[in-house]
Amino acid sequence: MKGSTKKWLIAILLVISGSIFGISMYSEKKNADREIELAWSKVDVTAKDFWLDIMYVNNDPSEVKFFPTEDTNGMMERWKAVTELYPEANYPEEAVEREDWFEVSRIFSEVDFSEVEQKMIEDTDALPEGQRLSYGSLEDYIMYRGLELEPVLIELGLEQKQ
Repeated sequence: MKGSTKKWLIAILLVISGSIFGISMYSEKKNADREIELAWSKVDVTAKDFWLDIMYVNNDPSEVKFFPTEDTNGMMERWKAVTELYPEANYPEEAVEREDWFEVSRIFSEVDFSEVEQKMIEDTDALPEGQRLSYGSLEDYIMYRGLELEPVLIELGLEQKQ
C-alpha cells in the first residue's frame, strides 16, 4: 500500500472512531438527562399527591426537602385511621416518621385500595342495595377527603354525620 493510501485509511478510521465516540457520548448524556427529568417528575408527583411543600436545595432532585402541610397531615390521619381498621391499607408509620416521602409514595401506590374498599362495604350495610361507587373512592377519601363512601365511613366511625 502506498503511503498516501495509508494516510487516507487512517484518517477515515479516525473520523469513524470519533463519530462513534461522539454518538456514544451524546447517547449517555441523553440518558442521564432523561434520568434527571424522571427524578424531577417523581419529586413533583410526590409533592402533589401528598400535599407537600418543597424546598429546592440545589439542582439535584435527591436533595429536595419536603415539608408536610395541614393537608398532608389530614391525609396521613385518614390513611392511618383506615389502616387501624383494615391493616392491608398499610399505613407506613416508620416512613412517615422519617419523612421519607418517596417511600410513602411507593407504599401508597402498592396498596390495593379497591380491595380494602370492598371489605369496608361488605362489613357494613350502609350502602343502599345496588348502589355503585366510582373506582378509587377510598383513595379519594384518603387523599382529598372525598365523601362518596360517606355512609360506610360513618358506620365504621371514620367520619361523623354532618
